[in-house]
Amino acid sequence: MKIRSCVSAIVFLIFSLSLSADSIAEKTKNEAVIGVLAFRSKADTLQEWQPLASYLNSKISTHHFSILPLSYIEFNKAVHAGKLDFMFTNPEHFIYLSAKYDASRMATLIRANINGTELTKFGGVIIARSDRQDIENLNDLREKNIAAVDELSLGGYLAQRVLLQENGIDITKEATLQYTDMPHDKVVYIVESGSADAGFIRTGVLEKMVKEGRINRNDFKIIHPMSNYPQSLSTALYPEWPFASSKMTDHILANQVMVALLTLPYGSEITKTAGYYGWNIPLSYEGIRRVMQTLRIKPYDTVPPFSLKDVIHQYAIFIIISLSGVVALLTFLITNTMRLARTLRLKSESLENQINIVEESEKYLRRAANVFHNSREGIVITNPQKTIIEVNEAFCKLTGYARDEVIGKKPIILRSGMHEKEFYDELDKAINVEGSWRGEIWNKKKNGEMYAEFLRIDAVRDTNGEIENYIGIFSDITEHKQRQEQLHHMANYDPLTNLPNRYLFMTLAEKILAFSKRKNSKAVISFLDLDGFKQVNDTHGHEVGDNVLKQVAARLEKVLRQSDAIARIGGDEFVIVFSNIDSISEVHPLLDRILQVLKEPFQVNGYIMSIGASVGASFYPDHGEEIEMLVRHADAAMYRSKENGRNQVTYYNQDNMGLFFEK
Repeated sequence: MKIRSCVSAIVFLIFSLSLSADSIAEKTKNEAVIGVLAFRSKADTLQEWQPLASYLNSKISTHHFSILPLSYIEFNKAVHAGKLDFMFTNPEHFIYLSAKYDASRMATLIRANINGTELTKFGGVIIARSDRQDIENLNDLREKNIAAVDELSLGGYLAQRVLLQENGIDITKEATLQYTDMPHDKVVYIVESGSADAGFIRTGVLEKMVKEGRINRNDFKIIHPMSNYPQSLSTALYPEWPFASSKMTDHILANQVMVALLTLPYGSEITKTAGYYGWNIPLSYEGIRRVMQTLRIKPYDTVPPFSLKDVIHQYAIFIIISLSGVVALLTFLITNTMRLARTLRLKSESLENQINIVEESEKYLRRAANVFHNSREGIVITNPQKTIIEVNEAFCKLTGYARDEVIGKKPIILRSGMHEKEFYDELDKAINVEGSWRGEIWNKKKNGEMYAEFLRIDAVRDTNGEIENYIGIFSDITEHKQRQEQLHHMANYDPLTNLPNRYLFMTLAEKILAFSKRKNSKAVISFLDLDGFKQVNDTHGHEVGDNVLKQVAARLEKVLRQSDAIARIGGDEFVIVFSNIDSISEVHPLLDRILQVLKEPFQVNGYIMSIGASVGASFYPDHGEEIEMLVRHADAAMYRSKENGRNQVTYYNQDNMGLFFEK
């Protein structure tokens, strides 16, 4: 009995020591906190995602993973304070965290598997009651009361707003919005009760509520339905929620977590707790970033100044760094390879030394070949006569030419014809004299498509200073150029009439006045305000009014000369500059044509309506030499036209405003 008691005591002691060791080991593990955006209660969120933390704890022994449910505000504060190692949040919130705190996506959620289709993307749904016969399409949403989740919700607001904006509807001005906050179910109930005319929700919500027996599907209809998705859908599709890491998270731990997520069995009990199917490799969220930039959503709620200099600063730095690194590495490797080869030719050394030199040469050649073939930038190498002797795979992919199609030819085959001869003369001069050129250039692919590239050309010289090769390295920057042009157009043109806005008009007018000053000629600034346009808006609505403004702009552009400039600077206000005027009498028939063309009736949607225009004019340099002053004088003269019966022209006279009238 004593022996048995001793044995039992020893076993119990060993078991206790084992438990203590395990407890100590657990406490000594590093903490890894996963922040989860809680769009329902924090208790529900913790219960749903705790199995994922347990799964990671079972896969990764070096860290202890815990779930921290957070609201938007709490989430941002936690990231700012560096308290989160990993983040699971909605796509638009991830874009904000990525831009502000350098969060990195690791995996994309697979929401469900429906009929063999894994849902890694979602979109927005526009719903209305089935008995609302006045709401059938997007245009019917104008002047309606719309329920939405939140102004930062992608599926519950932003996706629908972009869709409506693409169809010419600005719901922030043409509808009444009420925000319900999470969850999306609130929007469905509000529409069902009739408290809102329509509602914005994300895909899957309607089906989930029907499955749970909370609503009848026949009570709702989908506005602008899309048929390419297994659930109700009205908008474009966007990537599902991303799992991301903090910029301070150890990269080895991040890789381990990513592997664990991607190897999590589809449809396992772990995933069912939180109502999803599994994890996919991270998708691109660039489309969501563009949506947020288009709608000016934080952190893109301000428009930065944009110029060619900004393109170089904002985009070219990455290109220049990568290109410079590749060129420097290639130059270094090629130079060292040639030096080793010359050493073999010039020195008589032992066979062992020669073998060592050859091995070193082979290493450099292999490194150069790896850089050359694996570079994402297009690379072309020519001989001193500028004939192509080699290109890499990226060159073929970017230009559309196969290697055999360009070997033996000159790079002139890529010329687009968009540059003048002087441009290429300067480029050749820089290469021949300085041995280097870099800049932006438009070239043409094999299929005839034009593309912009940032190109760097460098000469490779031997030890005697003689050119052995030219190396050209380029990246496609067409998308950046297009964005630059779009921003330039948005900043300088009226979005309704496509006429120059006030900013561009001031620039054009300054140039016209400078031209008139050099030619010792006159210029006329005319200020035009439509008569009766307010009645058109009040009677027929803003849509008809906008159509009339477009027709007015088209008529004015048709009667103006090429040397004149026009701009829309207000609701129904236009400014016109007539240049190259030798005498005041020359402007009379020009303004008469404007009055006559605007007297002709306008027809919109079956309505026929007539308006007129009151015009005021001032002369350069008689009434001033600054454009701001001339516009003010023309504006004052226009008001005199209004006072004297409208539909006429008044010329400014600084001594007596009533002295000259043209009717």
